[in-house]
Amino acid sequence: MNKAIIFDFDGTLVDSEKAIYHCFQSVTKELAPNRIDHAKNILIGPPLKDAASEILGPSHQDQLDQFISLFIQMYDDREIFNTQPYSGVTKLLKKLSSMHIPMAIATNKRQTPTIKLIQHFHWEDYFCIIECCDKQSKVRNKDIMIRDIIDENNIFKHSYFVGDTINDGISANRNELTFIRANYGYGSNQDWSCVRISKSVQASVELESIFT
Repeated sequence: MNKAIIFDFDGTLVDSEKAIYHCFQSVTKELAPNRIDHAKNILIGPPLKDAASEILGPSHQDQLDQFISLFIQMYDDREIFNTQPYSGVTKLLKKLSSMHIPMAIATNKRQTPTIKLIQHFHWEDYFCIIECCDKQSKVRNKDIMIRDIIDENNIFKHSYFVGDTINDGISANRNELTFIRANYGYGSNQDWSCVRISKSVQASVELESIFT
């Protein structure tokens, strides 16, 4: 196994729950108030289009593009910086970087807010590859993003993947990566029986003991 690490972003490196839920609920109240309970309980992690479609439900799919547009405007312009790194993450990334451990990101988050946050936290020098779902012309799932990272730099083949949802775990398993589950993230109530988990951590600060 290569000592290289691919990280998920939301729910793994940063806690974006407050900002994202605020935007989901605000836009839902405006466009489809009868679907507000779905906005309050949606899992954070899937791509924006998928989450928006699930929130709106079959009867409001004609408002999908408007929902996405309003969410992007609200989140990217106003709410994004209500996101914070989990405790100890910046210290961890700095230490791993000083040890010359290659790091990458594979996230369903869009590229614009991802890069904004990475620059805001001064993390630009820590990641050699950042793959977002919309980085290419066609939106990609996590499986493909991981494969593209490996194709770009073979050091990430058979490396670690750290994530917080079953989609992260399944994608890591399919790409033969060693999966570290971030229990503190957003997938705690999912059924994990189908995922091969190497280790689980209850807090982000525990990752340091695994990788250093």
